[in-house]
Amino acid sequence: MNAQIFSIGTEILLGNIVDTNSQFIAQKLVEYGIDLFKMETIGDNADRLYRAFKECDGKVDYVITSGGLGPTPDDISKEVAIKVCDLQDELELDKKSYQALIEYFNGNEESAMSNIKQAKFPKSAIILENTLGTAPGCILTSKKGTKYILMPGPPNEMKHMFESEVAKHISKNAILKSKTVKIGLLGEWDMARRIDLDRTEPTISPYITDEGPILRITAKADNEKEVDRQLDIGLEIVNASLTPYVITTEDVRKEKVLIDLLEERNEKVSTAESITGGLISASIIDIPGASNVISESYVTYSNEVKEKVLGVSRETIKEYSVVSEEVLSEMLVGLYNKTNSSLCIATTGYAHTGKVWIGVLYNGMKYTKLLQLNGDRNRVRLRTKIKVIDTAILVMRGEYENNIGI
Repeated sequence: MNAQIFSIGTEILLGNIVDTNSQFIAQKLVEYGIDLFKMETIGDNADRLYRAFKECDGKVDYVITSGGLGPTPDDISKEVAIKVCDLQDELELDKKSYQALIEYFNGNEESAMSNIKQAKFPKSAIILENTLGTAPGCILTSKKGTKYILMPGPPNEMKHMFESEVAKHISKNAILKSKTVKIGLLGEWDMARRIDLDRTEPTISPYITDEGPILRITAKADNEKEVDRQLDIGLEIVNASLTPYVITTEDVRKEKVLIDLLEERNEKVSTAESITGGLISASIIDIPGASNVISESYVTYSNEVKEKVLGVSRETIKEYSVVSEEVLSEMLVGLYNKTNSSLCIATTGYAHTGKVWIGVLYNGMKYTKLLQLNGDRNRVRLRTKIKVIDTAILVMRGEYENNIGI
């Protein structure tokens, strides 16, 4: 089974609204094991929409749309789909849909009549009830067997309709599952070159995210046992190729992995942040359970605060500069002396040049690293946060010193 998605509306093309509907529908199709050929946005133009629908006819099993089912002249999705399916002669007023309009407008028939085109369907159509709005959806089947599934544009209406109505009429083609593997320290290219990506059972695909590179292992089969077997094979391949860089094989934030490690060991973390300005501590605090592990956090942006709060020597700053391994080391030692935390994390750097020092002090062992990062200042700060979280996790596991090197 395969499908194509259309989001319909000139307001999407103009950038006035963001198309979240296509993303939602695509995710649902994955659950049903239906292959998605394309996602496309088309404005409120009948000729263009007709050509796009006609191009799909007989080539895909499902054409799934959102938008264009309202009462105004520019709402054309249903009319165009009816024309493509050659169902004009079947058009009639659906009494149940019209009655729903009257009830929606609290018995005002004049208002219902102004929306009456929303209650007209070919008699062969499967009508999809809309309990959250005025526009019912429908499923039309063309002479070539393609099913056109038409849903309203407002996301809350579309999502509810898909789950309560459309799902009853879509055949589950196969069982499809995926696992997300989050990788630490490596860049996307460096990660990809270490693993065989030219395979289909399961597929292993690299992606870059705000948390760094990930691998998505995807398996598809007729039964759950075979899908799970393929996923296990994929995990074995990833672990064999990328240990010790694997941070987690679950779809959770890296900060959650760090918190779990600290909780298991009954240990605390403290941070001293210059370039990151509180990003590290904020990202940890975002995660439930952070209050059990985070001790203290300091934004030591200025030289004076580094001296006053952490005891960094003015002479060290003058001799080596504030962005140096020597200053970072004193920040870590000062943070430990102030907090006595098992895990101490510190950063210093120049966001405009991308030169950054990150450091971790864990149970008396110090790890520092010079980074040269690309991007604007906020991108550099975000990547610094990611790198130091990765480092802290791998240090705590004993992977950093033993397998990656200092």
